[in-house]
Amino acid sequence: MAARLAGGHRSGHLAVDREVVAGFSPSRSGVFSAGNGPAMRSAVLGAYYFDDATKRRQFVSAATRLTHTDPKAETAAMAVAEAAAWAMLPDRPLVEWMGALPQLGNSDEWRSICRKLAESLAKGESVIGFADSIGLKNGVSGYSYHSVPVALYAWARHPGDFRQTLESALECGGDTDTVGAIVGALAGASVGPEGIPAEWLEGICEWPRTMKVLSRAGARLADQRFGSRIMGPVRYFWPGLIARNLAFVIVVLAHGFGRLFR
Repeated sequence: MAARLAGGHRSGHLAVDREVVAGFSPSRSGVFSAGNGPAMRSAVLGAYYFDDATKRRQFVSAATRLTHTDPKAETAAMAVAEAAAWAMLPDRPLVEWMGALPQLGNSDEWRSICRKLAESLAKGESVIGFADSIGLKNGVSGYSYHSVPVALYAWARHPGDFRQTLESALECGGDTDTVGAIVGALAGASVGPEGIPAEWLEGICEWPRTMKVLSRAGARLADQRFGSRIMGPVRYFWPGLIARNLAFVIVVLAHGFGRLFR
């Protein structure tokens, strides 16, 4: 459990940041957007409440509406959470998950996506082929009904293979950071850290939220889930985030100006 737990749309996030800073209540901070921010953070909720469908959906709904009020964003986030919960119970047949997927949304668009996903899986179509079938020949956008179906399809198409799952999704192009975050979370829930290529983990250079900090956070979540007392957050040198973020701003600006004056 600990190993698996360890294993947005930008405009929406910026808008909610502004409103919260301005003093708006979290219940009023969301914007009407079908971006993919909620889907990027819902896998951990699905894994945490893998055995409690009611709480799983309550928490995903609350986490979505904090930033995005479009029902599409919530449907997509629910789909990711349900997939993560399914990944925690690998003995359950995938066909049952496929059958439940259309029930998460009530629009013709969502049902059409689910139908194409099932048809492509039955034919053994590549991830790029599936993306093409839903109109994403030029890359995956940040629209949740684009990024989430591609991530779900890659996860279902290459079960138990973290490398192939991630690479097949990223090959579709477009908003690769978002798709990678979603599909990486789902694949990680399926295989745990031991299923992630060692060279990928060894190549991560991050501070102050190091790999050790993230592993401790996953273990703490697992202990909290089945424990009887509140354990609190994992402590780390959070002031270091200021220096880290400043360094990234400098790198991004340098890269941007470098491209501008080429």
